[in-house]
This record gives sequence, C-alpha cells and structure tokens, in this order.
Amino acid sequence: MIVPNRRYHIHVICADNDQLLVLDSIAVFFQARAFLTYDVSSKLPKASLYGRQCIDSCDYALMVIGDSYGTKQNTGVSQMHLSYLNAKAKLKPLLILVKKHHNDANISRQLQEFSSMVTSKADKIFYYETENDIEQLLIQAYYKMVASNQVGAGWVRVDDEVLKASKLSVSDTANLSSSKTTKQENPTLPAQLMDDNVSKKIVLTDTFEINYKAQAYEGGNLTDLTRPMVLSWQEVLITLIKMPATFSSYGLQSGINRLISTRAEIDIKREMPNVHAVARCQISQDDLNHLQQQLVAANWIQLATYGTRVTQELWKLTFYAKSLLATKKSVTEIPSTLTSNG
Repeated sequence: MIVPNRRYHIHVICADNDQLLVLDSIAVFFQARAFLTYDVSSKLPKASLYGRQCIDSCDYALMVIGDSYGTKQNTGVSQMHLSYLNAKAKLKPLLILVKKHHNDANISRQLQEFSSMVTSKADKIFYYETENDIEQLLIQAYYKMVASNQVGAGWVRVDDEVLKASKLSVSDTANLSSSKTTKQENPTLPAQLMDDNVSKKIVLTDTFEINYKAQAYEGGNLTDLTRPMVLSWQEVLITLIKMPATFSSYGLQSGINRLISTRAEIDIKREMPNVHAVARCQISQDDLNHLQQQLVAANWIQLATYGTRVTQELWKLTFYAKSLLATKKSVTEIPSTLTSNG
C-alpha cells in the first residue's frame, strides 16, 4: 500500500530524447511519491553501467514505450531495450506505459518488434495517447503495483512533528511530547501538526460514488448485480471509528461492505420489488483501492505495522481523523446512514 511519508526509488526505462512531456508529467506525478532515476542516452560511454546500477538499487521500474526505440548501442540494441532486460532479469516489479499509435504513424520496425515482445509477455499494459493521460493513469496503475508488490520499507523521511517540535517553546514541546491525543483532548497541540500529512483534505459532507456487487434472491432465483451507490465521507469516518483500533485492508473492506449492506437491499428493492433477500454486498476492488488511497492522502488512516507482505499490514485511524468529529457530543448522535442520492 502507498504509505504517507514513505517514498520508493523508481527507475524510469525510456528512449533517449523521446516523449519529453510524458516524462515531465511522470516527474510531476511522483514529486511527492517517489524518487526517480532515468535511462540516459546510449551515446554516453557509461550509459549501460548507470542503467544497470539504477535497476539494481531501485524498488520498482517504470517503462515508457513511446515514438522511438532509442539510440542503438554497439550491441545493436538501445538502452531502453537493455534496461528492460535487466529489470526482467532482476525480477523488478515493472509498470509499463505504451503509447497508442494511429495506423498511419511512422514507427520503426525495431520499435514495433520491441513493443510486441514486451506486450506479449506482460500481464498488464497501460496505454496513453498524450501527456494529459499520465496523471489519471498513474493514480490507479502505481497504487496497484505497490499494493501487489511489496518490496521493503523504502525511504521514510524524518517525522515532521519531531522537526517542528524542536522549534516550539519549552511549554509547547512539553504539551506535544506528553500526549499524542486529539485536538479536543489536548487543545494546546498546534493545529498545523495535526494537518502536516494531509495532501488532500476531505470534507465530511461531501459525497462520492462507488460500485458494488450483490446477490439478489427473487422467486427462488439468484441474480448477480453490479450497482452504484453514493456514500458520504461522514459515513466512512463513522465506519472507521467503529472498527478495531488496528485493522487490515481486508478489515477495511469488510467495514465498507457492512456500510453498503445497510442500504443495498432498500436500493435494489426499489427497482426490483419482488426481491426478498439481498446478500454478499461487496465494494469493487478498484473502488476500494482508490478509497484507501484517498484515506491515506487525507491523513485519516496511517500504517500501524509494516511487513514484507501485504497481509502483514495493519492500519489505524489517525488523531487527525478522530479530531474531525470532536465537535460532536458523541458518534452515536450522528446518523449512521444517509439518504441515498440515487
């Protein structure tokens, strides 16, 4: 999973002097997410050595196949081709972006052959047309790659709270170190420390749409359904607060599924009045991944433990998230479900 304050080393495999705007878009996307190195021109004497060393040390590799095969080396292949072979040999998790070409595009034979070889051996290929597609494409592609290929701890920057605490007055520092509580429990805790890790704030009253699967029973027949549902962030936060102190990604999924189940039968019976039971309500995996990413970005959840496998990860609600409901008398006074917009 993508974790706040944690960055990985990603080596970008690419042809020299090709798709510069795409490479710039990749740099912008990963500015707060990862450290990047790039293949260099095959004209440089140490290009191969540099590429091999970068791949040896990187956590993930990202390859961009655009309009050019790249400059050939003495071996007859380009640095992009060589780096690809090195990444495969080192068993590096590899994310591949391939440009869609029109039928009349002037593409070299070597690029066509290389692209065909790569796409025939890869499980998932992500296609783009222009640099404008890169951000939305990477939001899902990178998250899925990290979630399914845990490679280690990566680089973790020094806790911002520690750095800021050193600049506080003696009394403020004492307040900060004596209690890691919510703003309500410790009003002297500087507000900015609660928000340091928020990269995208969430408004509790805002809503968003997810898709879920369910099974509907009608007259002895079972029907598999896929339907949309509108949830509010307030509902999600209440669901998180009611969960155990630490929970796995599966636990998060189960909590959201329970939230969906409270409304799914009503929504389905509205269109299928003869349905007598609804079961196995499950949020789509893509929507769950995106939801978890948003919760991390908003600093609502943070990693409690970290292991080499996804199943070893446990999450917990942050003090910042708990403080969002601090003005309420109690969580139970907030409706646990809201009227569906659909």
